[in-house]
Amino acid sequence: MEMQKAREADMLKSTFLANMSHEIRTPLNAIVGFSGIIAEMDTEEDKSEYVEIINKNCDLLLRLITDILDFSKIESGVMEYSLSDVNIKEICSEQYRIHSLKVQEGVTMVCDLAALPDVTLHTDPKRVTQIISNLLSNAIKFTEQGSITLSYTLKKDHILFEISDTGIGISAKHLESIFERFTKVDSFRQGTGLGLSICKTIVKALNGDIGVSSTPGKGSRFWFTLPY
Repeated sequence: MEMQKAREADMLKSTFLANMSHEIRTPLNAIVGFSGIIAEMDTEEDKSEYVEIINKNCDLLLRLITDILDFSKIESGVMEYSLSDVNIKEICSEQYRIHSLKVQEGVTMVCDLAALPDVTLHTDPKRVTQIISNLLSNAIKFTEQGSITLSYTLKKDHILFEISDTGIGISAKHLESIFERFTKVDSFRQGTGLGLSICKTIVKALNGDIGVSSTPGKGSRFWFTLPY
């Protein structure tokens, strides 16, 4: 059984490495191509459209490289964590503002900051930000209409973070493996298939838990906890 799992992991890793060449080249080609075209544009409207395409591909390329580097650190056991007192509302506010600019037309980003409690946690701010950013980015990728909601709730001994969307949802067969390495719900959408696995590794290292519930065609709810 263990031998079979090891073989499957090796096959997935080989497929992953082969796919990464394509995944990295696609946004890189767009950045280089549209950067050359933009110099020849006459109108500001055309330039603005191409700048937006370049920015989106820059974000995608940055996420790809970050996931690959973090995966490498996890594999070699050198993932670092730096704990300090963190204002959770400030992190959520920042991520809400950043990702509100990235949602597709017809989608609303929701975060009722006024209703969220002021909470200070002793945790790793960089890694908490990374988890929230990754989950919001995934929601944006798979939500074409409706809303994406970011919230957190203070429980007795932990904080429960929730990112809910009205996107395409996840089938039952994918739910079982969604947090495993190299898993992609939609092979036609760009990404490494590592993001959720990295999130799970970080949450577990910070003594929390992570999970998901989803209904295909109606949306998904990703959640994670951190000790309080």
